[in-house]
Amino acid sequence: MAGNSGTNRNALTPARQVNGKWLLLLSLFVIIISIVFVGYAFKALGPASNGTLFGTMFVNEGGNANATSGAVASYNVTLTAQRGTGSLLLTFLSGKDLVQNHLLSFSNYSITTTKITMVISEYAMTIPWEDNDTVWNHHFNNNYIASWGPSAPGAEIRGQVAGSVFGLPTRDYVEFRFAAQSANVAHGY
Repeated sequence: MAGNSGTNRNALTPARQVNGKWLLLLSLFVIIISIVFVGYAFKALGPASNGTLFGTMFVNEGGNANATSGAVASYNVTLTAQRGTGSLLLTFLSGKDLVQNHLLSFSNYSITTTKITMVISEYAMTIPWEDNDTVWNHHFNNNYIASWGPSAPGAEIRGQVAGSVFGLPTRDYVEFRFAAQSANVAHGY
């Protein structure tokens, strides 16, 4: 092949060429599929407003989690939400039944990977995610927890919760816990 200038070689040519109209249609199709995918991903990963959560509530009349003065009470909590509204059902477990309102309605419910929010009796509640629960010696790690008490140390105050929505006096310590593994969250598609 010495001295061959390449003019006799077979050139690679496409069997078909795509005109501009087909390229435009293909591009539009890909863009539409991408938008649909992003929309479903956003909805699946965004806050949910439907679902059921199971948890517990603890009340201590002593004003903090470990107070020894006053009565204590424990409750199972069932949260049921549909389109951002729903109810909390408190079922008495042990101690002295201190709660006056065992069934409460709420609105503006939302759950994400970092917190649960809702409004009960015009009071906004925020229940943040806790990876490391030091108040109860890691017994409630990886739970949504909100707690408050007038004499509670800073480590025991998490999120926003008010005992008054349950008919409790302002001197009481109250703590909500929802386990993520017990959650049944529906995004409503």
